Amino acid sequence: MDPLYRAGSVFMKVNTVQGKKMVESGLQSGDFTLPPAWPSCLPPPADLETLQQKVAGVQRELEDFKKEALQAIHSLEVAFCEMNEALAQQEEQAARVKQRLREEEDRGVVRNKVLTFLLPREKQLREHCRRLEGLLLGRGHGALGTPRKTQAN
Repeated sequence: MDPLYRAGSVFMKVNTVQGKKMVESGLQSGDFTLPPAWPSCLPPPADLETLQQKVAGVQRELEDFKKEALQAIHSLEVAFCEMNEALAQQEEQAARVKQRLREEEDRGVVRNKVLTFLLPREKQLREHCRRLEGLLLGRGHGALGTPRKTQAN
């Protein structure tokens, strides 16, 4: 619902949705003439002069308002562009972080596969080394199927 503002004894309906186009095109006409059906209601010439001065003042105020509104809209556009640029940078940085995380996860998966393969292999090699060590140490004492020499000989 558009707000109503009271200006003197006149109610004005302000449309805040149309924005820039309303400011640029709607205020350019500046047509404050009375319709032809009202000539009998015209005030006396002295009041008409005051009324024309007031209308000229309102037109100047409208032009000032138009300039200020356009400046504010331009400032908002600049801020919006800056925010979009910052957002794009943040999204780009987030994408790089996600890519690094994916790469790190991939390396972790590869490490896990390598460890999964190597740990049982290491266990087998340790057992094989123990057997070989036992055979080697046992050879000096008569292992490998040869009878032990006794100290009596």
